[in-house]
Amino acid sequence: MTIVSTINSTTRRVPTWALYIALAVPAVWLTYALFTNQLGSDPIRTYEHEIGEWALKLIIAGLMITPLRDWFKLNLVKFRRAIGLMAFLYAFLHLAAYLWLDQGFIVSEIWKDIVKRPYITFGMASVLMMLPLALTSNNLSIRKMGPAKWNKLHKLVYLAGIGAVMHFLLLTKTWEVEPAIYALILFVLLTHRVMKLRKQRMRGLTA
Repeated sequence: MTIVSTINSTTRRVPTWALYIALAVPAVWLTYALFTNQLGSDPIRTYEHEIGEWALKLIIAGLMITPLRDWFKLNLVKFRRAIGLMAFLYAFLHLAAYLWLDQGFIVSEIWKDIVKRPYITFGMASVLMMLPLALTSNNLSIRKMGPAKWNKLHKLVYLAGIGAVMHFLLLTKTWEVEPAIYALILFVLLTHRVMKLRKQRMRGLTA
């Protein structure tokens, strides 16, 4: 039995609820640490950064599931919904921390930030695009919308991923390796997606 076969066999026995719990642990800990003064000298900034980076990691992880199956036959599709929903949870917490703890829900200050700082615009746009995806990540929505419309809507995750990466890149202001790595990974995943669609269209033309 190959390593991939072993992983596939093992993950088939792992319930999705276990992944929800595992992925919720960092959010619970960080939120607890924030309100118990355990996040250093600038707890709000630390919380926003850590929660936001978890959101980005999970967005990337969700986008990697199909390429991993295509490249290595690694089948993690059963976990895609859990990863996507938890990515939205972290993105929502990131946005909520900014709106509440950072800006105090003062609309005028929030608007100034949106106009002055493009990374805020990209970040908010990314979360807003993830909202309908989270709301429709259930079997009832698939039945009501139909698979074709549902799949079309959920392609927004690619734009949300681009928005999240741009948010991180522009936030740093100076050249840093970490956001560049996320950007490179996303570029590879998007390139794979485009090439795959192109091959499918070519096969359709020649069929």
